[in-house]
Amino acid sequence: MASHNLDMPRPRGRVPGVEMEIYIDWEDPIEVEDPPNSRRPAVMVRMPAYVAGGLSHELHSLETIRGAVGGDCSEWAQVAQALLAAARMAAGSDQHPELADLPPTASRPRIMPGDIA
Repeated sequence: MASHNLDMPRPRGRVPGVEMEIYIDWEDPIEVEDPPNSRRPAVMVRMPAYVAGGLSHELHSLETIRGAVGGDCSEWAQVAQALLAAARMAAGSDQHPELADLPPTASRPRIMPGDIA
């Protein structure tokens, strides 16, 4: 059974206080893993290049914390890299601090039990 009602209003709009728009792409569904071999409406997020760059750094920071506490680093680290690359492409010649390189993953500190008070 679906966890959502496809007859509900279809959101499309700006996120208050953030330079971002979120909407559902009903016309071009995306292939999904669950349920297998199916397609579902895609959630689309639009934002300026510098917001995407900032979001890539936030994702990278979360992965750094996850790795530092011994968790497996997930595909979200790859998402951070891909998002930054797309942001830089969209920015063209615009210069923004949010488009700076992500810190190297080798510099992740390792936090051991007892290190956090």
